[in-house]
Amino acid sequence: MNTEPESTVHDSGLAVPLTADDAHVLGEDAELLAALLGQALHGIALLRAGRASVEDLTEAIERTTELMERLNGIRRAEVREFAAQKGTHGALARAMHLTSRATAQSRRRALLREVPDGMEEWAVGEHDVRQDLGQDWRRD
Repeated sequence: MNTEPESTVHDSGLAVPLTADDAHVLGEDAELLAALLGQALHGIALLRAGRASVEDLTEAIERTTELMERLNGIRRAEVREFAAQKGTHGALARAMHLTSRATAQSRRRALLREVPDGMEEWAVGEHDVRQDLGQDWRRD
């Protein structure tokens, strides 16, 4: 898979390296995740520049929270599929940056006992959580 960026970070924006196939499969969700990441990066820039107002921080926290919820759903879906494909506990521990296979095994078991949530369903394309949220995620 070629993930070489077509451009690099510069004054006008940030390129997200995706193959054409990945972009096609993800559709608008790629734009959504890129927008959320961009807003999180903007929040970091405001913090580092010392220019973050309460209003800026409120918006940054909201967008970062949504990004984290979506990333958590993605990881949960990946771990569930990893288990379905009989991935080893050792490989899972390495992927999750855990020092113990037993911890990875425990986390996987706990996940598999739960029903997939909306974000996990969204990650595998079974659910559009934007409709549930009633939000316009394409904020200026």
